[in-house]
Amino acid sequence: MTPRAFVPAVILFWACFVAAAQDPARTGDRLSALIEPALRKSGAPSCSVAVVENGQVSFAKAFGSANIAAGRAVVANTRDVWGSISKQFTAAMVLLLAEQGKLTLDDPVSKYFPDLTRANEVTIRELLSHTSGYEDYAPQDYIIPEWTKATTPQAILDRWAKKPLNFDPGTRWQYSNTNFVLAGAIVEKVSGEPLLKMLRENVFGPLGMTTAGDCTEGSPEDASAYTRFALGPPRPVAREGAGWYFAAGELCMTPSDLAKWDIAFLRRKILSSESYTQFTTEVKLKNGDLTHYALGLQLGNLRGIPTYSHGGEVSGFLASNTILPNRVGAVVVLSNQDGTELTGTLARQIAAAVFLPD
Repeated sequence: MTPRAFVPAVILFWACFVAAAQDPARTGDRLSALIEPALRKSGAPSCSVAVVENGQVSFAKAFGSANIAAGRAVVANTRDVWGSISKQFTAAMVLLLAEQGKLTLDDPVSKYFPDLTRANEVTIRELLSHTSGYEDYAPQDYIIPEWTKATTPQAILDRWAKKPLNFDPGTRWQYSNTNFVLAGAIVEKVSGEPLLKMLRENVFGPLGMTTAGDCTEGSPEDASAYTRFALGPPRPVAREGAGWYFAAGELCMTPSDLAKWDIAFLRRKILSSESYTQFTTEVKLKNGDLTHYALGLQLGNLRGIPTYSHGGEVSGFLASNTILPNRVGAVVVLSNQDGTELTGTLARQIAAAVFLPD
């Protein structure tokens, strides 16, 4: 073939490739072909996915059962439990209060809760970055008998934030849900409003996240919770009582509503540009060591593409949320069964398929 004949053929090939890549139907088929076998292999009842490309939701689909016994299929607008992904919403409210001059990230905890362990040495920034030293009251990601009864944030703090610190503040990174219960309690004390009310007024309402709310305010249409023992089938499992997760992991919404938050994050809505810089800046230890964590966000990369991400696991649910700022994209994955590797693995596979196509 002569060069002159070859050039139009190359142009035609790439034109067809680009057209296929931009065809939502083809993208949907390709992702469905990836998701469905992964769900079958996991044995989980369902998987719900939302993908953001170029700042818009390009794919939102649910697969499997919301409730096995009732034969109710999960659909795109089925509400799910997001666990620790809730932490970034708590961090956002702290940053909003900082913008309003009502607190600073470097305020000591003692300014708001002076009776907690070494409260004069621990800062709000250290709470949001898991460098405080407060012991995690929820190291397990499954239901235990005590958690079937309701509790309060104050009860959690009285029991866990008055224990000796696990390390000197700022000297180590250790994931601790206690940090975010305390951060949420500070938000409520400073604002004079319940955390959920603040979120509805400042985030959920403005962004049209109509399904977002507290998981204790459940609906029969929500996805049911399941667990699995060894290689057995999915089994219904109880949810935690009210108050156990609070600002650390108590939010519910659809995948598409979480994607609205990701889009706002990418476009730097809700908060100021400076707040988003604080939100996504890695917090270092006092000796300069890296933590790979910002404020309620894990910092990483997908084959060199920077990511902000977080997982979530509570009784009966497993979730993953990944934002790719350099691609103005995001991948949201949730399953209504705990104890699997489905969501994290699938999120990486979807992100690679969408943002790093072969």
